[in-house]
Amino acid sequence: AVDRMRAARPADPAVEPVLTAWCGLPGWARGEEGAGTRGRAASPAGRGTYLCHGDLHLGQLVRHPAPHGRWLLIDVDDAGLGDPAWDLARPAAWYAAGLLPPDVWLRFLDAYRAGGGPAVPADGDPWPALDVPARALTVQTAALAWAKSAAEGRAPDEVEQVMIDACARIASLPPELAAERTS
Repeated sequence: AVDRMRAARPADPAVEPVLTAWCGLPGWARGEEGAGTRGRAASPAGRGTYLCHGDLHLGQLVRHPAPHGRWLLIDVDDAGLGDPAWDLARPAAWYAAGLLPPDVWLRFLDAYRAGGGPAVPADGDPWPALDVPARALTVQTAALAWAKSAAEGRAPDEVEQVMIDACARIASLPPELAAERTS
């Protein structure tokens, strides 16, 4: 996604926060050190032995029969072994960027934990497990937004701009915090 953004907007200084946020990710999250395929990236903790969806987002959860049936996870064509934190990266990134309301995020996280989901501890702070995957997904989403808007000859829309702005916040981390968060 970052390469597509660079190609679509060569030398555009407005993409600098996205590039800075990308460079602040650990190498393994950028695919430089043993990362897996989309949605199933490796992690330094070696948590790549879980069956993961590979493209989880809230649109992949449906009720059948509607509207009160059981929740079902659909579109499993990207499923494979990986770190389950990457399955939660998109909703975590949307929450951290302000696109997913806190009550929806907490309801989702509580249900995930109640179901025994392995990505985060059963209670306590989920962010040590979700921080890098959520930041990586934020960067990927922002880079794709820049590339898409350039291809369409327009400025990023409101939602795309929220993710780009989130990269600016990530890029503004003081070096000591960035180093702590990538370890």
